[in-house]
Amino acid sequence: MLTARAPVPFEAEIDAALAETTAIYPVPKALVVAVISVESDFRPRAMSRAGAKGLMQLMPYTARRVGISERHLFDPAQNILGGVRLLAVLLRHYDGDVISALVAYNARPRRLYAPIPRNGETPAYVWRVLARVRESSMHLDLRLRSETAP
Repeated sequence: MLTARAPVPFEAEIDAALAETTAIYPVPKALVVAVISVESDFRPRAMSRAGAKGLMQLMPYTARRVGISERHLFDPAQNILGGVRLLAVLLRHYDGDVISALVAYNARPRRLYAPIPRNGETPAYVWRVLARVRESSMHLDLRLRSETAP
């Protein structure tokens, strides 16, 4: 028998950010959950050696470009909003190509449908996020089914 799992951490903040950015590009919720999981393991005060901060590991200069000040990078709602804004812009730029958007989110922009770089952490990052998207999609689907079941 399948049982519903616990709610997604920071789900209200994710939903609010998705609602705000849908006009830019509809970002799949499973993608946001997967990026947060891989980037910070849902730790709001996570900080990388390179200086990326918060749940979605935004660099301060990137955060400013999406309207989030550096002092708000450890605020879960603001960090998620900035990360989702960035994903929405990247997905729109890459015509919905999730792999290109993930490469740009993790490393740098690239040509549309260009192969994944074979150097550095980016290939492993992309595959980890995609695997988590699959897990998260299944989890969200099971939760929705259990919530709507009679």
